[in-house]
Amino acid sequence: MDLVFSDIHADINALDTILDVASSKEFTKKYGEFSRVINLGDILERGTHPSEVIARLRSLEKNYPLVSVIGNHDEAFLYNRLVSGSTFESKDAHAKLNDEDLSFFKKNKDGTFGKQEFVDKKHGLFCVHGGPLDPKKIMPKNALEDDAWLYQRTWQRLTEEDFEFFSYYGYHYKAQSAFSEVKLHLENNIILCGHQHLEAAITEDDGKIHEIYSTLKPVKERISGHTLESREIKTSPSSNYLIRLGLGGPEGYYGNGSTVPRFAILQYDPNKVVLFSVNP
Repeated sequence: MDLVFSDIHADINALDTILDVASSKEFTKKYGEFSRVINLGDILERGTHPSEVIARLRSLEKNYPLVSVIGNHDEAFLYNRLVSGSTFESKDAHAKLNDEDLSFFKKNKDGTFGKQEFVDKKHGLFCVHGGPLDPKKIMPKNALEDDAWLYQRTWQRLTEEDFEFFSYYGYHYKAQSAFSEVKLHLENNIILCGHQHLEAAITEDDGKIHEIYSTLKPVKERISGHTLESREIKTSPSSNYLIRLGLGGPEGYYGNGSTVPRFAILQYDPNKVVLFSVNP
């Protein structure tokens, strides 16, 4: 079973809450024990405990395989680019990060940091922070240098319109484009992403797109001193899925998302994705 979260945004309290709940006896008795952790990016900025979050992720690496893709806020901090939403307190906390802290973000041969995507062919997973589109296919040849990074997978976002477009919030893609791109890598797939702080679930069956999040029945239960609200998606090998996680760290709330921690688990026998929110 995989434990998945996104957009922790330097919120150590939220990360610890997610880990405490997911590793509690009550939770593991019902849902099983997680054997891998997938971080969908944006562990930095907006929140006030970046070094503590990095340290906690490093401690997880000692006991579990930890897969991380990089988020747009991670990139913004590492490349010294301006993104809105961080307070003076947050900026001060991030200014204290040292080289050892930042070595968590592996440096690539071309000088960039981190992974833009993680592909798990065994389980049919395509994990990204924002979207799976190949930036080279969507970026105009005359794109300005300052705009180029907004086409990257870290900045892509699911469009709320019936068309695709570019804005200074990134490239807005349609679900069909996401499925078409990922089919080049995986025949049947589950696309996992975050970035927009709001949960979403979309399926593709025989080329037809269906929004299913609104049909998922929320179930409330009391586990480990918290009220959990869950939504279960039973996945079929004949369908493709785009599942977007909600905001993991409420310190990253900037007028978008929920003010409680959110995470997900992926079960493989039987195949399910369960989305959770953690309420006091």
